[in-house]
Amino acid sequence: MKQSILEKNTQIAKFDHGASSRFASLKWKISLLSSIILLIVVTTFSIINYQRFIDNIDQQSDLQYQRYAKEVEKLIEQISSSSHQLIRMIPFLKGMDAALSAQNNEQIANAFEHHWQLLQLQDGIEAVRFYDQSNQLLIGWDSFEADIYRDTLLLKHVREVNLYEQPANPLICIESCIQYTIEPLLVEGIRTGTIVIGASLADVFLGFKRTFGSDIGLFLKEKKYTIKHNDVWFPDWEIRLAALTNRDKNLEILYQTVEEYPDLAKLKQGIQTEWNKRYQRIKLFPLQGISMTDQAHLVVITDITATIEAIRDSIWRIVIIGLIGLIFSEILLFAILSKPLSRLKHIVFTLPLLAGGSFGIFRATLSSVNRKQWLKDEIDLLYEAAVTLSHKLEKLEDKVVYRTKLLVQQRDELSKEKDFIAHLLDTAQVIVLTQNVKGKIIMLNAYGEMLMRYTEEEIQGRPFLEILLPDSEQYNLGQYLEEIHSGRREQLRHEAITLCNDGSKRHIVWLHSRLSWQSEADPSVLSVGLDITEYKRVEGHLAWLADHDPLTNLYNRRRFSEELEHMINWAERYQHPGALLFFDLDRFKYINDTSGHQAGDSLLKIVADMLSHAIRAADITGRLGGDEFAVILPEITASGAIEVAKKILLRLSETQLTVNGRTYKIAASIGIALFPEHGNNVHDLLAAADLAMYQAKEIGRGTWHLFSNDDQTRERMYTLVHWKEQIEYANLNDKYLLYFQPIMSLRDRTISHYEVLLRMCGKDGTIHSPAAFIAAAEHTGLIHEIDHMVLRKAIAQAAKINKSGNRIRLSINLSAHAFNDPGLLPVIRQELMDKGVDPTLLMFEITETAALDNLPGTRNLLREIKELGCGFVLDDFGVGFSSFYYLRELPVDAVKIDGSFVRNLASSPADQILVKALCSVARGFGKKITAEFVENEEVLVLLEKMEVDFAQGYHIGKSSAADEVFGSSED
Repeated sequence: MKQSILEKNTQIAKFDHGASSRFASLKWKISLLSSIILLIVVTTFSIINYQRFIDNIDQQSDLQYQRYAKEVEKLIEQISSSSHQLIRMIPFLKGMDAALSAQNNEQIANAFEHHWQLLQLQDGIEAVRFYDQSNQLLIGWDSFEADIYRDTLLLKHVREVNLYEQPANPLICIESCIQYTIEPLLVEGIRTGTIVIGASLADVFLGFKRTFGSDIGLFLKEKKYTIKHNDVWFPDWEIRLAALTNRDKNLEILYQTVEEYPDLAKLKQGIQTEWNKRYQRIKLFPLQGISMTDQAHLVVITDITATIEAIRDSIWRIVIIGLIGLIFSEILLFAILSKPLSRLKHIVFTLPLLAGGSFGIFRATLSSVNRKQWLKDEIDLLYEAAVTLSHKLEKLEDKVVYRTKLLVQQRDELSKEKDFIAHLLDTAQVIVLTQNVKGKIIMLNAYGEMLMRYTEEEIQGRPFLEILLPDSEQYNLGQYLEEIHSGRREQLRHEAITLCNDGSKRHIVWLHSRLSWQSEADPSVLSVGLDITEYKRVEGHLAWLADHDPLTNLYNRRRFSEELEHMINWAERYQHPGALLFFDLDRFKYINDTSGHQAGDSLLKIVADMLSHAIRAADITGRLGGDEFAVILPEITASGAIEVAKKILLRLSETQLTVNGRTYKIAASIGIALFPEHGNNVHDLLAAADLAMYQAKEIGRGTWHLFSNDDQTRERMYTLVHWKEQIEYANLNDKYLLYFQPIMSLRDRTISHYEVLLRMCGKDGTIHSPAAFIAAAEHTGLIHEIDHMVLRKAIAQAAKINKSGNRIRLSINLSAHAFNDPGLLPVIRQELMDKGVDPTLLMFEITETAALDNLPGTRNLLREIKELGCGFVLDDFGVGFSSFYYLRELPVDAVKIDGSFVRNLASSPADQILVKALCSVARGFGKKITAEFVENEEVLVLLEKMEVDFAQGYHIGKSSAADEVFGSSED
């Protein structure tokens, strides 16, 4: 305990020693500050009061000068009134009435001469003049020298009085200011002329002096003046002193004033000057009533010494009282603050113990000094708060120690994560770079350096847009990046061709994300780039494959049809006819069967290469499927198209294919159709060319035929168009019907299997079999739509008849073109899913001829459909001599022996031998066997003996509509 106290005293002593050199007690600071504040307040108050007194004096002076002006006007009016009275009295003077009536100058002079001296002495009259009614001066008396300007002004007023018979009172200032009174003279009510009386303003000045006690003077404007005896002229002011009360004293004041204020305008505002230790206020204002503005001014000189001294006494009293209050308040404040600030000083000197973590010593020191008070003040609260703070700081320090350990652990973890992220950035197969706010690259990861062939030094500071190939489709890219830099956009995704340092180009998908930044050097955008160069190459190749046949590199059917439509439209617009050549290869199936599909592929390539050398550069070639080729010849006549066809046939005849020692001659049959003569749309033109090709085959293989409107080809064309319209009508109005023919199991002679047969209801209600319209559907490209419709209806019927737990199987026929339809499999998959049908209840029938046209496509489609769970039947089995080959190559589940072998089975030993052989081969491959065209019991018995699995024909049952066959089942 003693040691702790010693440590405490040592720490406090150290603090006291360190603070003593720069310590100033708060009580002295407060006293000094409060003194300054009070001193400022007293000074401000004194200044305000002084200014207020001055303002009051100015206001009172303004009011006083207003009274001065009114008094001067009043005194001048009194002079005018006295003059009026004299004028009325003059006609009654002795001898004046007769003299005025006679208008005799000598009589007027004799009558008035002895009155003139009296008027001068008693009434201050300076001038008297008599005028006749024609404005002529009869006689006059003046006490000043003659002046033409004065006479002219008086004559002007006399004329106005004679004219209007109204008196006038002009004030004219020449040598001095004279107040004139001009009135008409009446003698016994008769006008005898006009009288002018001029009175001096001396009585005005004397009256003003008696009334206000202030001195007054008269200034006359004189720019140049010859000084006469007893005259005063002020050159700086350009004025002459005409009159002044208390002249000697006030002249000295005016001389001093003109030196201090050379500008006369200052006197008009009023000035204050000190003379002989007395304060004088001088004010100049114009004399009203004179004819020339600013010609005469009155100057008033007022002694304001008493007022100024009274103001000074008041200000000194305020200052002295304020200083006494200041001293008293400082003494009182010092006494009040001494003890509390001593306690506060103790707290301040003890607080450093908290910084050293000596919380217990701190509290003990405070407790040793603090005493409980009856009433607590702020310092007592500060003591308690300090103790509470020490407890909280002690707990906080414990938490800091604990959290410091956690921070060390987190720092280690963050270091590991940082190393991981750095390793990830360098190993991730994406470009990662950062940009500053100006769009310049700051950092690039290792993969980016490797891919773009830049080093870190080469890429740093380079604008991001410079490494991109300019693209007109992305001309706003710079603006979008600027929006990210400025925070108006969070992310941006775009594709761009990026220029590598070695000159190569990479197609990169960039994703830019905004980062928070503090300065221009900080990264503001994180850019991540994914190299899709290979993807773009594959995409371009796929786009090429969408338009081309990969085997021959010619246009496929879809792209060829688009080009043909474009050429037809172009020909119609510009009246430039063209031609379409359509041909297939003779004996192509034979070459495929005998030498394999590789030989057939080689043959197709040879033909495609030959076509590219046999036609013009503007001509367009395409492989429409199998061994079918077509050529578009723009801007050509019929004879020109025939020549091209002959050239192609000649080149084909010169071409040979040798495979495994066998040499094959190549021939073709070419159909020619002209556009727009033979068709103004793709389907009609292809149909015309196709029909022309078959016409060429009928004529003889290895030749050509031009479609004609006059031969049977045209009739076939009309037939094709007719059935096309019928098909489109049926598609639009759902005029297709499904018929069902039973298939009997010969093991127990039960029927749980039906073949789905298609029928079309014509516009006239006639039911047509597929043989009537399928060929037209295949020619016009509508066969796929029919295939999809049959699938949907058949699968829906299978769901309907098996919903109660039945196990009835359906066989659905697929057209020869189904294997070229990419949309077939998705339709089957979707319908099975939507209708919930067991796939094992469905069988699909294909013919040998359909399989022959596209064996690889057929094999792939069969495999994919079988993966769904459906089965396959090879129809027309035994018709082709390659049946056994297809039985081995195709993954079918059953075969259906062609009806031509079954119809006469009972009476034809040859058919019996063939059927037995077919059955033996089919069973050898593990396939189920169905015989069609069973029309009597004898044939049925023979089939049972040959161990045929199923029989179908009119003897078993004819095809009927669904409601006739499954009516009871549906119920």
